[in-house]
Amino acid sequence: MDAVKLWEESIVIPTYEAGEADKNPMFLESRVYQGSSGKIYPYPTIEKIYDEKKDKTYRAVWLENEYLKVMVLPELGGRIQRAYDMIGISGERKVIRRRKRIWPAAAAVAALTAGLSITAAAVNYYLKVHLEEEGQVLKYYIEVDKEQKEAHQIEVNPTYLPKGFEAEQAEEGAPKKTYGTAEGDSISIISYNAAELYRMSQLEENVFAEYRKDSYSAVEGEQKLDLFTRKNEKVDSDREITDVYLFSEEEGYGVWIWSESSLEQEELVKIANGLEITVLEETVPYPSEAEIAEERQKDKDAAKKAEAEQEYRSSNGVSEELVYQVGEEVKDTTREMMAESYPDYLREVYLSEEEDIRFTVLSTAVSDTLPTDTFSQQYFTTDMENWMNEDTSLKAHQRYRLGEEEGQTTLDALADKEAETVNSKYVIVKMKAKNVSAFQTDLNKTVGVSIAPILTVMQEGEAGKLVYPQETFWSANEGYDLQWGAERGGSFPIYFDKPYFTEGIKGVKSRLFCPLAPGEEMEYTLVYVVDEDQLSNMYLHFYPQNEIEINGEYLTTPYVDISQ
Repeated sequence: MDAVKLWEESIVIPTYEAGEADKNPMFLESRVYQGSSGKIYPYPTIEKIYDEKKDKTYRAVWLENEYLKVMVLPELGGRIQRAYDMIGISGERKVIRRRKRIWPAAAAVAALTAGLSITAAAVNYYLKVHLEEEGQVLKYYIEVDKEQKEAHQIEVNPTYLPKGFEAEQAEEGAPKKTYGTAEGDSISIISYNAAELYRMSQLEENVFAEYRKDSYSAVEGEQKLDLFTRKNEKVDSDREITDVYLFSEEEGYGVWIWSESSLEQEELVKIANGLEITVLEETVPYPSEAEIAEERQKDKDAAKKAEAEQEYRSSNGVSEELVYQVGEEVKDTTREMMAESYPDYLREVYLSEEEDIRFTVLSTAVSDTLPTDTFSQQYFTTDMENWMNEDTSLKAHQRYRLGEEEGQTTLDALADKEAETVNSKYVIVKMKAKNVSAFQTDLNKTVGVSIAPILTVMQEGEAGKLVYPQETFWSANEGYDLQWGAERGGSFPIYFDKPYFTEGIKGVKSRLFCPLAPGEEMEYTLVYVVDEDQLSNMYLHFYPQNEIEINGEYLTTPYVDISQ
């Protein structure tokens, strides 16, 4: 056995200092705190702990052998302050294979503390993960004691993948690795080191994830795996979505396997049991309290901003002067508003950098078909094979109808909904775009300008203003992308007859962008898909990317009424 080392040093620890001892304490036999006693004499009574922490220097005594490294603070009663497993942090790459001990998720607290040989006290743990039941929901709770060990980077590689799964390209060192098949099955393996788990626990109030209770199953074996399986919300899919979790308390990491595939559960378990998990020498710093507070505040600010914008748009809507009719020229009003917000010496600079692109909707028409002699197949922006009949009419599709509070719905919420079958139509829009500026930006020259407004569904609100409807829609069909792919449930066109072919790269085209030289105008045709019951509420939304906030007000860009 190697020699035992003993030394002393000074360390700095952030400390909430205690107040002065009370010279005349109150002695109470009946105390309100569990396990406490009023018989404290001859020890001093201290009843105050300051709220502000300060860096304080302590005398530390270290004791080390080949197995353990322990730090004791005599000034704090001689208790063990830190302890390290020297086998696990020896500087070597440590490979945790499946026959090594892996601590399961959702284990009882008593079981989770059993692997800590440093002390028998139950409060000493490195990583604690457990499930809690709240009604029909199961929540993963995570706690990380960052004082126990340093956080190490980990590397996860599968040693088994089902036939047909191939690795997809990913950034080097990325914690997510994805594997897919030609048929569209997909598996992702995501790793979390202790620092990442700590950050998530602090931001999400210790909640790592939550699921419906009826989706849960556990697999016992070489390790315990937690599985959450729910049927794909796509009614015509034989795939299921399954999340597989495993955690290691001793090494401080978690692994999440996400699968959207037709694989049986046994195959997913086989993938999990075949993972090769390597604990790397490289350490990762835990986020500081200041960093956590900053990120938490950013999340709060973003949520508050989104809520404020939603409230503003719901209450204010779109005023009449921003609703144009077919045949009227549309211009970006926010361009002038933004220019006015600049000082005089910068206003002209801004206007010289922001082009004035204007649009006119020349005509609209609703059609059941798109005759091939008029609408060339090469100009479709999406694959129509699965959604177009031989006569070019559209096949019926299925959708979920979502209420106002379900606009950001989850897959679990969709599990309780019935899909409805609807028919849809083509909306043919003939348009004109013109660059009325005396210049052309570099971006316009190389990529072009956006020539496709978003087709939205609106309804009349208070005082004649237009507002977004309280209900939205979610596709219930696998691979259906003809509608609702844009912001606020809007739709992009499926057809554009003037695609821009990139110079020197034959066949590569920018589908919804096209260069416009100064003074140049272009007439073109767009085609959208709209469900039959929405034809009476159709509007084209122009310049949506320019809707920004200025002094608490959200600028709104123009709409063109194309309701039928």
